Amino acid sequence: MYSRQEVMINVPGGQVWSELIYNESTKHNPALVCLHGGPGSTHNGLKFGLAKLAKFFPIIFYDQLGGGNSSLPEDDSDHADLWQVERFVSELACVIEYYQLEEFNLFGTSWGSSLALEYLFSDYLPKPQRLILGSPLISTGMWLEDANVLKQQMPAEIYKCMLECEYNDTTDSAEYKFAMEQFYDRHVLRKSELGEAQLNYLAENPSYFNIEAYHSMWGPSEFYVTGNLIDLERFDDLQQIAIPTLFIGGEFDEACPSTLALFQQQVLNSELVIIAGASHCGYFEEPQPYAAAVKNFLLAD
Repeated sequence: MYSRQEVMINVPGGQVWSELIYNESTKHNPALVCLHGGPGSTHNGLKFGLAKLAKFFPIIFYDQLGGGNSSLPEDDSDHADLWQVERFVSELACVIEYYQLEEFNLFGTSWGSSLALEYLFSDYLPKPQRLILGSPLISTGMWLEDANVLKQQMPAEIYKCMLECEYNDTTDSAEYKFAMEQFYDRHVLRKSELGEAQLNYLAENPSYFNIEAYHSMWGPSEFYVTGNLIDLERFDDLQQIAIPTLFIGGEFDEACPSTLALFQQQVLNSELVIIAGASHCGYFEEPQPYAAAVKNFLLAD
């Protein structure tokens, strides 16, 4: 039996929703703090895949400001000043402080991995004991190199549409959105491969995605960057990581397995796990092997 505690936490710019899930017998083990992707997304998919690990250690989920159950000030401003990496790092620090964590582990997926690294390299304390980087955005340049390769593997008419819409600044067109859907079903969330449990979960757990945050920090699509993350570059800094680290991704991930292997080679005490049959949202598509890899890494001696 799990205990669950939901709370709103004050952070710079508003309040974030958070949930602590724990088992009474293991509640004193180091907690796992989970950072979802986006920016602008929610914790929902991570919760589907990882919540059962609360049998072994407490798990903390939260919706980053502007997305999901988190709340912004009720005003008419465009909030552009909120969609900055530094503010999200300070937000994470507020969550860690709220739960009075002294020992904890940190998991981030996609943009959440970027956030995890920025916190690790910041002046904030305490630091995590172990780090999990899921399908990570570590270098926007390397991400786009992978994206361009994957785009070229799409059907010719889809690839042509992508290039033309991006060149003509018509990425809000129906044609571009259709092309995005085709790419996403291969490399982001393979909806055509999902089972009944996943499809029911998606239907029963709709959540607010903050497209303003996503566009401001990233851009129109996963494979076309125009936002302030365009210059993100942490590849060379990976060598600074001195804690056990797990890189994990999917066989069909837009964060390509070959690139994850390059990342893993930069970190001395690290592991790499690629989940067969999964893409970018492996924790949701293949929750059992994904959660097993996370558990085995965190409980290793």
